[in-house]
This record gives sequence, C-alpha cells and structure tokens, in this order.
Amino acid sequence: MALLGPKEQEIVRQRLSTLEKDVEAVLFTDSSTLIAPGKEPCLYCKETKQLMEELTALSDKLHLVVYDLSTPEGQRQAQAMRVEAAPTLILREKGLDRVNLRYRGIPAGYEFASLLEDIEMIGRDGHGLPEETVEFLQGLPEEVVLQVFVTPTCPYCPQAVRTAHRFAYASDKVFGEMVEANEFPALSEKYHIHGVPDTIVNHGKARVLGAQPVAAFLQAIREAVGVRV
Repeated sequence: MALLGPKEQEIVRQRLSTLEKDVEAVLFTDSSTLIAPGKEPCLYCKETKQLMEELTALSDKLHLVVYDLSTPEGQRQAQAMRVEAAPTLILREKGLDRVNLRYRGIPAGYEFASLLEDIEMIGRDGHGLPEETVEFLQGLPEEVVLQVFVTPTCPYCPQAVRTAHRFAYASDKVFGEMVEANEFPALSEKYHIHGVPDTIVNHGKARVLGAQPVAAFLQAIREAVGVRV
C-alpha cells in the first residue's frame, strides 16, 4: 500500500516540478535483525525507504541512494558520512559531498513538510537567511551540531527543524539533524528530552526549547562556542 495517496502524490509532483537543481537523498537503513547492547532496532527503516522511493518517483530532479548498515559497504559509507543509526537520511545537492543536513528517523507527520521544504530549498529556493547571519555561520570558530528532537505529531517542530537545516545549508560548519525522539529513546533520555521541539547544541553545551525565532538559535550557538555578540 502506498504511503502517499493519489491526491498527495499530485500535490508533491507539482511542488517538485519547479526544482532547478538535482537533489540527492542518501538513506541509511538496517536490515539486520540482530539485537546488540546499545543498538536500538530500526523501527521505520522499511517505511522510510518506501516513502523516499515514492517521492523520487515523482520528480526526475530527486535521486535516491540507499545503503544498508548490515553490509560492509553500508558500514564504510556510514563511517565516511558520520552516520550512527538507521534510518538516517542525508539531503544535498547532487554532485556535492556535504553530509550536514539530515534526518535521524522517519520524516513523517508534520516533518514530511520539513522534508519537502528542504528539497525545495536545495533544489530551488536557497536558505533565505540574511547576509550577516550567513557570514556569522560561515565564520564560526568550530563546528556546531544542532540536534532537533521532534515527534511526528508536533505542529511546532518543523519550524525548529527548518531553522537548523537552513543554517546547515548556509554553512558547512553547521551540522543540522532532526531526531525523532520516540525512535531513539536512549538519545532522548541522554539529553533529558521531556517536550518537543528541543534543540541540543553541541551535545548539551546549550539548548533551545520550543519553536524559537532564528535569533534564539544564534544566541544558543554563541553560548556553545563562546562567541560574544
């Protein structure tokens, strides 16, 4: 059974028809059924792969590459692309090797809107950030990791995800990752995630609670890297 109905397919097809650049989606799944200490099962690998296959079928500008973490090639690619778990989806302009805009977990529910907007951002619209913000992000003294914890039923989460991903698209010094909190309970527990969206900056050096404006994310980044205003 298709995840996208005929009406949804037509809406998505129309949106993707205006893409000007080719977008590559790199998906990591895990077909292994072995349970190991510290390894969480991949709850939605099959559904994530199906969702991306249905999406790529709607546009010749969208391309899907799939790696399986249970294979040696998948493990090599995961190490090269800094992938720790499945499903992980990386979006980038085709032909580039950037790996800093990603989803850890299925981009379902409200996050499907984030996925479409990211594809449009990479393939057509750009990040739309002010020049001074871009200069700040590109001039960061170190890499900044933004992990945005979400749930599919949270209507406010896409705003936070989009901010992190716009930052990542604007600067290769920003690592923006959506994390589906229910799929990765150990990671959620590590950072004491009690509500979403909750953005963890540089592994706990700062955080942004709620769907805050861009200015709040910039301030959290300054706190995390010790940059004064």
